[in-house]
Amino acid sequence: MIDGLIVRAYIADKNAFIDGWIRKSKGKYFFEPSSKKLQPEVYASPGFIDMHTHFFDGFGLFGTNADEIGYKTGTCMLAESGTVGEYTIDGFRKYIAPTIRTNFTLFLCISPIGVIYHHEYNAMEYLSVEKTVKCVRENHDLISGIKVRIGSEVIRHEGIEPLKIAAEAARELSLPKQVHIGGNPPYITEIEPYMYRGDIITHCFNARGGDMWESDGTPAPATQAMLRRGVIFDVGHGGGSFSFDVAEKAIKNGSLPKMTIGSDLHKQSRKKYCIDLPTLLTKMYGIGLPLEDILYGITKLPAKILRLNGWCDMDRELKNITFFKVIDQSDTYIDCENSSRIFHKAIKPIGVILKGKYIAV
Repeated sequence: MIDGLIVRAYIADKNAFIDGWIRKSKGKYFFEPSSKKLQPEVYASPGFIDMHTHFFDGFGLFGTNADEIGYKTGTCMLAESGTVGEYTIDGFRKYIAPTIRTNFTLFLCISPIGVIYHHEYNAMEYLSVEKTVKCVRENHDLISGIKVRIGSEVIRHEGIEPLKIAAEAARELSLPKQVHIGGNPPYITEIEPYMYRGDIITHCFNARGGDMWESDGTPAPATQAMLRRGVIFDVGHGGGSFSFDVAEKAIKNGSLPKMTIGSDLHKQSRKKYCIDLPTLLTKMYGIGLPLEDILYGITKLPAKILRLNGWCDMDRELKNITFFKVIDQSDTYIDCENSSRIFHKAIKPIGVILKGKYIAV
């Protein structure tokens, strides 16, 4: 079906595009570059990676179906962001994992019950560095990092103690931690000292805290310190964590590094605010993020974090690829503050190569 398709391929190592053709040989797909511009309508990218999702399907407030937010919307790899904890990972492995067709990995919640509702730290005595490390080592085939939520919508009397525990566990395992930020307190100045190189701050454009960026979009001092240290920022749109105003000012300021563009798709955010990863990508494109940087944030950077060697290679067999178009389409989009923007272009996936097999979407 796609043999001979003319495409504009995203070459992640160069953060640039090259035109060429998709070729099929002996049941395998390859990219054949062209020395000339071909003006294709279809883009071919290393498979989209969503660094922030919740697909412990049917579990708690957040769990949704992995494939509905995965390959069916053009996403080839999902990172589960903390819905699964030490006490629930056996159930995930037994009942959920076998049903998932999309590639996936987990960030294990520092709370052993996982993120099942808004206060997973009610019994702090059950949070344990030793037990978390043991769980990760026993399930290393599934787990790529640690997740901890720190924000006034989650934290009550616990302060930053969950963050301290998560930081110690992640360092012992030599794995990244993904840290949810939100309302104050805790403040970004309290969180910053526990963020290390390769760690991820998610919900970086939320409007609940207001202390990560100055009013003009320049990074606050604690944010600057994290950037210098090599902390990675993730969008993490979700149902309450993305503001057009915050994101537009930060992008316009021009001091942002490349970031991951995680959706924070879950049972609630799919209904209205985020919908799917292509909707978020369209929003980021609409507010001025270049297409190359969008693709970097859903291919090269997350592949590096997750240690997916070869994920972005376009010069060998294509095993996980997303095909998409940028189409003329005017629609109104809303953020989590119910502010709206009208955009006239949309990013629309049309198919994937998933684990070597082509699927139209």
